[in-house]
Amino acid sequence: MPNKREDDANYWRRRQERDKLPSHKQLENPCVLPCEDLAAWQLLVSEYYTHFQPTRPEERAVIDDIIYCEWILRRIYRTEVELNQYIYEYKVRTHPDFPLGQPAAEAYKLFNALEWRAISTRKALREALDELRDLRLHPLPGPIPDPEPEPAPVTQTNDSPNPEIGFVFETCPNSEPVPIESLPNADPKDRMDRG
Repeated sequence: MPNKREDDANYWRRRQERDKLPSHKQLENPCVLPCEDLAAWQLLVSEYYTHFQPTRPEERAVIDDIIYCEWILRRIYRTEVELNQYIYEYKVRTHPDFPLGQPAAEAYKLFNALEWRAISTRKALREALDELRDLRLHPLPGPIPDPEPEPAPVTQTNDSPNPEIGFVFETCPNSEPVPIESLPNADPKDRMDRG
């Protein structure tokens, strides 16, 4: 008794024979549909890589995003042209005064969806270009080097700068503290507080 996988395979084989569908072949490049030109894709890739000359994997990933967005935009533009032609040619009654408006009015949901996809792809393309610019201006740090051994702790002495004021106090070896009253510019108020 055949299992589900064999039943499914037989079903699709019979359907292909009935519909005379060509068997599915593996695409050379998954980004390029069979109806698209593989040479145009390869030219686009070589142009972007030649122009930007990426040196790091992050840059290559962003450039791949840029290429993908550009390719999708080209596909969307061709799709819009073909959609207009299809609706205009296969409509039973066409209006000669409105050759572009009639297809858009007949399939407005398709055109809205297509326009939404074009706008979002353009936005993604701009974001990828900004990301590449940012990567070039502020490159990601390379591998983290091994940490250096920590220096021995420093003991606090009088010669070290005071962290609050940022300078080193000068001390004389045999000096006595000077009373505030003997200073020439001392405030009389300070003299009273001490007394």
